[in-house]
Amino acid sequence: MIEFFSGIVSVLMWLVFGLPSFFLGFYYSQPVILEPGIVYSYKQAEEFGFEPNQLYLEILDDLKPKYLRVIAYWDRIEKQKDEYDFSELDFQIQETERRQAKITLILGEKVPRWPECHYPDWAAGLSRQNQQEQILELISLIGARYKDSSALEFWQVENEPFLAYGKCPAYDKDFYKKELAAIKSISSKPIVVTSSGELDSWLRSFIYGDIVGFSVYRRFFVSLPFTRIGLDYPLPPLFYQTKAKAFNLFFKKDIMVTEFQLEPWLDKPIVETSSEDQFAELDFNRFVDYLEYARKTRIKRIYFWGIEWWYWLKQNSQPEFLDYVKENIFVD
Repeated sequence: MIEFFSGIVSVLMWLVFGLPSFFLGFYYSQPVILEPGIVYSYKQAEEFGFEPNQLYLEILDDLKPKYLRVIAYWDRIEKQKDEYDFSELDFQIQETERRQAKITLILGEKVPRWPECHYPDWAAGLSRQNQQEQILELISLIGARYKDSSALEFWQVENEPFLAYGKCPAYDKDFYKKELAAIKSISSKPIVVTSSGELDSWLRSFIYGDIVGFSVYRRFFVSLPFTRIGLDYPLPPLFYQTKAKAFNLFFKKDIMVTEFQLEPWLDKPIVETSSEDQFAELDFNRFVDYLEYARKTRIKRIYFWGIEWWYWLKQNSQPEFLDYVKENIFVD
């Protein structure tokens, strides 16, 4: 029920903060994005046919991002119960340390990329209580392993935990508090708590997080019996900043965009979709428009979503997406 009312409140906030933001936008110059970052997924890299370690190195040395979000996938770390393989995370952490970049490490039950909750086979049939015990144990192991890394900037516990999305259990407030307590008992690094930029009020993120992150998606879809219609959110760029400033009158916490959409949102995997359908949803001109929108939010830290797609396009003789980002966003 609380998710329903939170959704209603978030839509009302479109009007409360959207209208003044629309008019304020005329008075602000267009800034640069001061701290651009990327979200990187080993699973998405493999989906596109890349060797994920090699692609990660290429990104680090090609774009030279200073800020990265990387993901601790439970089903890759603990394929067999109590047998842990941290090699992928070790590699990402160590290579990021060498380049003096900073990582937000996403851990917990719900993390980025479909189906959101990535259970190992042995855990899928456990009781809910046993699943939660195993997740808390994994959080503690990850926290202890990486807490002293020079690359570690922030922890992120769960990904948009308050949004009912993905093949995941319903949000459990008591369990979420236990997850936060587990990492806080190990490390004093700040914790980012994330929300949907458009479909959540953000109140719980400001209550629980040391830093608040939110996603920015420019499109949403209405499903009809024989089709679906894509529409743009009617929100001016300054909506997010205006809304955050209102919360900061009470909470005094920093904000960031933890997921800014720069890949097409489709109803099946991108690699199973034609180029025509991909570009019907997000072609180069709209891609550039989205980046202009990101600039106009005037938010200092923005992590971009879709880097694996940009490199896949380059591999398939369409380098303009990646080239534009290199020339206009990730510049020294």
